[in-house]
Amino acid sequence: MRFILALLLILASNSAHADAPSLPWQKWEPALFERAAAEDKYILLHMAAVWCHWCHVMERTTYKDPAIQKVIGEKFIPVRVDQDRDPELSYRYENWGWPATVMLDKDGNEIFKRRGYIPPELFLKLLAAVIEDPSALPGFTVGAAVDPDAVALSPQRRTDVEALVLKSFDKDNGGFGDTHRFIHGDTVEWALERGRALQRNGETASWHDVSAKTLDGARRLIDPVWGGMFQYSDRLDWSGPHYEKLLNIQRDAIRAYVLAWQIDGDPANLIAAKDIARWLMDFMQSPDGAFYTSQDADAGPDLHGDVFYARTDAERRAGPQPPIDRNTYARENGWAIASLVALYDITGDPALLDAARRAFAWTLANRRAPNGGFGHSRATDDDTHLGDTLAMAEAALALYRSTALRPYLAIAVELGAIIVRDHRDLAGGFPSGGFIVRQPEPGARGVLAKPVKQLDENVAVTRLLNLLARQTGKPDLRDGAEHGMRYLISLAEDGFVVPGALLADRELSREPAHVTVVGAKDDPAARALYDAARTYPTRYLRIEWLDRSEGALPLSDVDYPDMPEAAAYACANGACSVPVFAPADVHRIVAKVDDR
Repeated sequence: MRFILALLLILASNSAHADAPSLPWQKWEPALFERAAAEDKYILLHMAAVWCHWCHVMERTTYKDPAIQKVIGEKFIPVRVDQDRDPELSYRYENWGWPATVMLDKDGNEIFKRRGYIPPELFLKLLAAVIEDPSALPGFTVGAAVDPDAVALSPQRRTDVEALVLKSFDKDNGGFGDTHRFIHGDTVEWALERGRALQRNGETASWHDVSAKTLDGARRLIDPVWGGMFQYSDRLDWSGPHYEKLLNIQRDAIRAYVLAWQIDGDPANLIAAKDIARWLMDFMQSPDGAFYTSQDADAGPDLHGDVFYARTDAERRAGPQPPIDRNTYARENGWAIASLVALYDITGDPALLDAARRAFAWTLANRRAPNGGFGHSRATDDDTHLGDTLAMAEAALALYRSTALRPYLAIAVELGAIIVRDHRDLAGGFPSGGFIVRQPEPGARGVLAKPVKQLDENVAVTRLLNLLARQTGKPDLRDGAEHGMRYLISLAEDGFVVPGALLADRELSREPAHVTVVGAKDDPAARALYDAARTYPTRYLRIEWLDRSEGALPLSDVDYPDMPEAAAYACANGACSVPVFAPADVHRIVAKVDDR
């Protein structure tokens, strides 16, 4: 009944205000605060997304209500921000969901924050309350103080985090928590890796059940016609999809299904990965090779996703379609590249690798800023963000794994050093460690003058820097990984459930699986060995191809003998295998030295 009443209210309001003018939305910039002080106004920040259904509803109803427009015009400066376009601001308020409504005073202090759709009647009351009592919300600090020398979780904290993840697991439907259902890459990867390690040791299969049931349920979010995965389900059995298709969802899903297939060989996981990638390849590539950002849930205000996506391919193409956000961001391109090459590693489909390499070349040429990092939407220093440089570093390292072309590794190492240089949090106090999204804008005030650390990015940076250090022996990269780990420890000590911290902690404490193919790159036998090596089931892999015509490896910590034919070796954790010459033997020798 409540849903029906809410729907009637939306439809009535939409009809009443459909022809009303839009608010005079302003651009987000530091000068807003000077204007707010001069005009004695507050700042109303409306954070939305191109793909966000409820953002569109709020803009057609609440923000077109004449009474609301009158109050905003008198006491507020209205600012609309596309959250995909501004990562630093997006990460600051991502926990509030989209649309996010934030009201700030002239000094940048937060007065009010609210997530999701706000109907007109409630919004008017909130505006009045802010005008009557504009006191700032109390601050909130994330992270506990930790030993500045600590670079690993304590055994008890590892146990506690694992227990909390398992406690949140839905044994009936898969997934975690008691609200939305979606694939979170770090959580599923930990379950897959942990389950594999335990099964190898003959222990409980509980973690295998976690990943299997979650990935099985998530298949219900894959569009059966066009491919791609919808953002999430608001029903616990995965049957209530929200139809937006976002690049980060595709990345996490493809990599999870690829790793699951590598571990258990279930063809359903390979089919799922291919179906998700099909949408990227068919719908999201620009003519010049870059990848677009997202696809909306709805084909218009009168054609919602539940109706549109129930149609056949011919029916969909015959009329209006959900619009695609054709912005080309460095971060989203890095996500697409890394996921496509992961699928290439197990399929050998050259179209996937070609698409990834084209996107990488385009992003390198069009988004690399003068300072060496990657701009989000333009190649300028003032648009560089941690996420863009990080995603492109991960993409470069993934391409190196797939191709053994050393220039990709060189770019990844260079970007890792730039991340340490430009994004390392050097501020004193606690929580210590970690990497910030970017330096605050000049003139930023209040809460906006405080740098933002995004959790998933800090997990990814820590893991990336550690793997780069393992492949190159560079101490500054290892130091950067430990710096990131301190922040993850502080969150875990503060009671946050951070599955990615388990992955980072485990990787920092041991060498990666390490396989080297020795032979000429134009030798089909050496190629076959390398193709087998890159399918080894883990992302934590040091894989190299020693063609002596290219000179020494980036880290020459093992002397490999000359052999009369191409050979593969596995060396890690103080042990090396005998050489093998058949692709079928590669996984066997790597598994023997892979300390799980």
